[in-house]
Amino acid sequence: MKIQHNRVLVFDTNIFLLGFDFNVIPGKIYTVPGVLDEIMVERYENKNRTILTRIHYAKDIKKLILKEPREEYINEVKEKATITNDLKVLSGVDIKLIALTLELQDTSKKPVILYTNDYSMENVCSELLIAYSPLKRKGIQKKIFFEFFCPFCNERKEVTEDICERCGTKIKRRPKSLKNNRST
Repeated sequence: MKIQHNRVLVFDTNIFLLGFDFNVIPGKIYTVPGVLDEIMVERYENKNRTILTRIHYAKDIKKLILKEPREEYINEVKEKATITNDLKVLSGVDIKLIALTLELQDTSKKPVILYTNDYSMENVCSELLIAYSPLKRKGIQKKIFFEFFCPFCNERKEVTEDICERCGTKIKRRPKSLKNNRST
């Protein structure tokens, strides 16, 4: 597991769920409050007990900082996610995490990096020129622009459609074009 030091770190839910002790990493870690809501699900309470203990300890010693991003950054993320056609698959928490990273990038004197194992988040970060890194897996190799289509009719569809009005088949997403990626 490779965490870069001397940076401002932002963690996605899936990074906390890997179970490593992030409290031994030097420096502060940022996330949005919604990440904790995703981890503190009652049915996973026993499974995530150690993770939750580490999170509560990190909050108590002010190592873990919960912060909501400003609305202007959320809007910028949504705009870019619309361009890549990732908006429909990103959760509100995903959007806020990217927005928080963007905001910290603008306000911090140190480099900022978002740790996530979510391909769509990585794709939008690439579009926004945000440094990101996966943990325990390979990240995206190219920035992908998606399109929505009906797999039966093979017609391109608008992002807002869930069902093909022509045949009733569920709309799917596929890569439209690829660009070389700038990952950190």
